[in-house]
Amino acid sequence: MARSNKIESPRTTLIPFISAEEADSMAYPPNALPGARDVESFYGAMRVYEWGSTNGEKVLFVHGDATPCPLFSKIAQGLVDAGYRVMLFDLWGRGYSDTPLDCRHDDRLFASQILLALTSSPLSWMGNGSSFSIVAFSLGGPISLAFTGAFPESVRSLILLGPAGLIRKLPDGYEDDYVLQPELAPSPEALREKVREILGAVSSSPALNIQTDKKRVVSSEQGPSRVEKSFNMGGLIQWQFDHHLGHVHSFQDTVRYGPLQKREDLWGKVCDIIAGRTRPDSALHNTKLLVIFGRDDDVVVGEETTEDILKLLPARHLQVEYVPGGHGFLYPNSEKITQTILSFQRSKLSKV
Repeated sequence: MARSNKIESPRTTLIPFISAEEADSMAYPPNALPGARDVESFYGAMRVYEWGSTNGEKVLFVHGDATPCPLFSKIAQGLVDAGYRVMLFDLWGRGYSDTPLDCRHDDRLFASQILLALTSSPLSWMGNGSSFSIVAFSLGGPISLAFTGAFPESVRSLILLGPAGLIRKLPDGYEDDYVLQPELAPSPEALREKVREILGAVSSSPALNIQTDKKRVVSSEQGPSRVEKSFNMGGLIQWQFDHHLGHVHSFQDTVRYGPLQKREDLWGKVCDIIAGRTRPDSALHNTKLLVIFGRDDDVVVGEETTEDILKLLPARHLQVEYVPGGHGFLYPNSEKITQTILSFQRSKLSKV
């Protein structure tokens, strides 16, 4: 029998075996956000959400290595209320997206996932003069830079929130031998325990008590028309750790191969465009980059990252803002971040 090249997400390993009431009560319900669809690909199935005005400016959101895309739910709805069209998706091995097993979780894998999400839309996001903006958090920052460097004509603005790629010191546990060389772990349980420690998840959860004596089909299209629900970020991480059978592999492989640090190549290529040094055909040419940091973030340190960006991008092309909080600053500051993004989008209409 051929070895499977993926580990399926909770969409197929969990949801069909619990009641609709149980599913709705989870930290990440299967129809959590508007416009849900599941996109099949050669890497597995991925979850995408898209809603808002079909005539509005388009914004794509790319999340980080730990928390799936409901992280952006409030910001996305705020932009929709302002007339924008938004798209969110779960990175491979997170949320309701499968885990590919026969390829590295590197910037190329995740940047190509952006392409899969965009081409699944009924609307044109790329080509024939179409372009969109990207809002990205943490790991999503260098993923978005990798995509933008390959398709600069399709991206009109970049907003990076606590972006990785230039991190000087990785968080505790990321450089553990079990994480960087999982073959050294004495058992899969030992690796799982190490990832649990890094994520801050608890070792057991009542949510693991799944009844598998019934099966039903759940449509991803039965979602709300707008975001009304609030999400618990710790609950999302715990749910994912408990129920996504491929998450530990995807997280570990992303730490091992992902674009978390020393990626001046990705940053430099896009900074050259924003500074007006290359690609005059891009809407990013001779514009500004908006970067927002958590004031007390000790993972992506604002002062350090700003210093490193300024080695690649002149100060007049960079707008830096701070909000309260550590690396988990995004969700609690959703309203302020939304207003900052809207103000930036209005101001970028004129070139620097």
